[in-house]
Amino acid sequence: MDRDAVADRIFLETTRRFAPPRLAQEDVRAALELAQVEPGKPVADLGCGYGRHLRALIEQGHAHPLGIDRSALLLTEARGHAPAARLLQADLRRLPLHAGAIAAAFCFYSSMFLGSDHDARAALKEAARILKKGGALVLTTDNPLRLARSPRSRFEEDVPGLGRIVEESAFDGTVDRVTKTLATPGGESLSATFCIRYYAPPALAELARGAGLALRSAELTHDSPQLIALLEKEKAP
Repeated sequence: MDRDAVADRIFLETTRRFAPPRLAQEDVRAALELAQVEPGKPVADLGCGYGRHLRALIEQGHAHPLGIDRSALLLTEARGHAPAARLLQADLRRLPLHAGAIAAAFCFYSSMFLGSDHDARAALKEAARILKKGGALVLTTDNPLRLARSPRSRFEEDVPGLGRIVEESAFDGTVDRVTKTLATPGGESLSATFCIRYYAPPALAELARGAGLALRSAELTHDSPQLIALLEKEKAP
């Protein structure tokens, strides 16, 4: 099994056990309040994973959202989790969509920022390209201020039916390096490291401007559980 396949499997098995549907529903409710996009308009989940937010979008009135992910494994799971969604396997830095095809886009938990700064800028420019003029992009990430306050963490738990999970993370102020190790009951040992890049609002505003987007809101304090940012594609003068 190659490195990406291992990472996808670990992400799938751990996230669907530790992230209940209620959290995805809350994420989507908050994102839709910011985006103000009418049901029936084309919307996309960028980095949709196994479809938990797609399912919540459907439940909250968006009957056929588009889910985009690079992983065939995760898209197969999404097909069962959100059968009404349209699914597309693609790199977020190179989206096979026409310019202005999407009314609103969502990216939950840093799916757009899992590589270098160059990758993040490329993905954000692609998101801007596919948005209609005035269209919204809502980004949801963990709170980088809280990560900076406790930059190192370790978690382990025996999960029935899965095995022993050990998660260790180290945040350097910009990138959170998270290593997850899974030891299955059958003796299999799997490990993957995820490098998640974070941007506080001032840096995110600069990143957005370079992509042709404007940062409209991004409230953040040390006690905020998340950073939820609203970006808007600038309208022609």
